[in-house]
Amino acid sequence: MGTMNRGHLGHFLGQKDVQVLAVCDVDTTRREAAKKTVEGRYGRRDQVRHVQGLPGVQRLNELIARKDIDAVVIATPDHWHTIISLEAIKAKKDIYCEKP
Repeated sequence: MGTMNRGHLGHFLGQKDVQVLAVCDVDTTRREAAKKTVEGRYGRRDQVRHVQGLPGVQRLNELIARKDIDAVVIATPDHWHTIISLEAIKAKKDIYCEKP
């Protein structure tokens, strides 16, 4: 949930056909800030159900295992792109991945 992914999060939260169901980061401060951003945005939008207690996930495997998640955004340091993308592919998730 660094600089690039905060930008992506803001973009996706503005899309009517997208709902953010979880955020994932090993850094607790970034993860909690992203959770507050999502909960705050959905609390102000009547057309999307309010996400109370949005999951903030520290481990990628928890996120990938969820059946209700269709897609993931990968905005990690470059050396993690392949590993995370391959795990998402195995789980049949759609992927938006930052280029190096």
